[in-house]
Amino acid sequence: MKAIISLLFLSLCTITVEGQMTDLKTHNIVKDSIVAKFNRQDFKGIYEMADTSFKMAFSKNDIVAFLKTFYSLGKITGSSLLKQNGGNFEYRLQCIHKSMLLILGVANAKSFTNFGLDMYRLPPVRTRVNFKHDNPLKTALDSVVQKAVTTYMSNQNVAGLSVGVIKDGISYSYNFGETKKGTGHLINNNTIYDIGSMAKPFTGILLANAVLEGKLKLDDDIRKYLNGNFPNLQYSGTPIQIVHLANLTSRIPSNPTTSTINISPMDGAFMGKFDDKMFSEIITNITLDTLPGTRREYSNFAVCVLGKILEKVYGMTYEQILTKYITTPYKMKQTKINLTKNDLKIYAQGYGMDGTPVPYWINNAADAVGGIRSTVSDMLVFMKEQFNTKNKAAQLSHQLTFGTENRGKGLLWGIDRTKANYLRLSHDGSTDGFASVVWIFPEIKSGIVILTNNGDYSDESFSAKIYLTIYKYLSENQ
Repeated sequence: MKAIISLLFLSLCTITVEGQMTDLKTHNIVKDSIVAKFNRQDFKGIYEMADTSFKMAFSKNDIVAFLKTFYSLGKITGSSLLKQNGGNFEYRLQCIHKSMLLILGVANAKSFTNFGLDMYRLPPVRTRVNFKHDNPLKTALDSVVQKAVTTYMSNQNVAGLSVGVIKDGISYSYNFGETKKGTGHLINNNTIYDIGSMAKPFTGILLANAVLEGKLKLDDDIRKYLNGNFPNLQYSGTPIQIVHLANLTSRIPSNPTTSTINISPMDGAFMGKFDDKMFSEIITNITLDTLPGTRREYSNFAVCVLGKILEKVYGMTYEQILTKYITTPYKMKQTKINLTKNDLKIYAQGYGMDGTPVPYWINNAADAVGGIRSTVSDMLVFMKEQFNTKNKAAQLSHQLTFGTENRGKGLLWGIDRTKANYLRLSHDGSTDGFASVVWIFPEIKSGIVILTNNGDYSDESFSAKIYLTIYKYLSENQ
């Protein structure tokens, strides 16, 4: 999920209030005090270390809530100085699950003036000249793809990458790098990746199928399919409709918590049991801030609600619905949520933004949101099905439900038009150790999908450069 994992950790831009430069020793004393308080969850104590001007700019409740979000990474187990930037010092804080970036400016050994936390991203090291690949380098498209991926693959921190291209209805696949760093095992067409929130269009198609089968209607009040009254799931008498979940206008927050649920089940660090009791408690505590259907805002939990509704109307688990209506009829044999022992043998090792290996992850709360795994060969099949006019569910999922064709939403598809005026369907995704993106151009029967076992989705050379280079070729060779 945009990515189900990466977007779940809120990042606050560096909080800057004027302060004075002090030496490293003093910074280290303050840093160590912050670490100690963080590890015992004394978030109020961290706030009390702020100087007066900081407290005037930020409330205690906001900072405590902010710090609680980062505590989902686990206790801090180590720290290292990265650099000094003006009066601030930057540290890498290694937690049980991931690493954080701390930006700190201090007034004295007891007080800070500047304070910022973000996820730590391993900086790219673009020294790799040669990398393993299966590109035959015989055609113009081969050369374009090789050029497109070179900058991304030049980063020593990147393990592997798969690129699928459909041109005029014909599929091509390309694989680069390793399934696991240092093994020499080349990524191939059957390597399994997490696809994160790129799973959402699958959920949109399943919703469309349910509509076509008469199991629900897009304008239904969602409470029709929930066990309870939930008067809070409306605003000024206007209820949330099914379609609002699918075009992200429901106003349900992306990562909701409650007074007793400190970590959202949408959080990558969530390790608890997501059951009907937890689901009910969360939706009971949701408060809408405006009319549903009027403003779009990304929400993982809204799609979780949609997944629960689909399970109810079908009387099946999400993966069973996925298997019956998409992966079996599409013949996507390696696309699934729960992997077998044999699947795990061809599952790529994921690497987080800080470069650490990420373990195989299961979170039943996220199945409909970003729990699907797939391969480049299966994703090429999925893209081709979007061109199939006989696939009524896929076609319905492409229909505009919010905004305009220049910038709108279908049923969990992003919809817009390119500068060349081609209709484009798209979605990206990420989990802790993987990133993905898909672009489909139904009018010219073309598309691009990119999968990587690197969780740093922010690298522009991954999405923007690869996509733009290949799309330019596709649009100029129609």
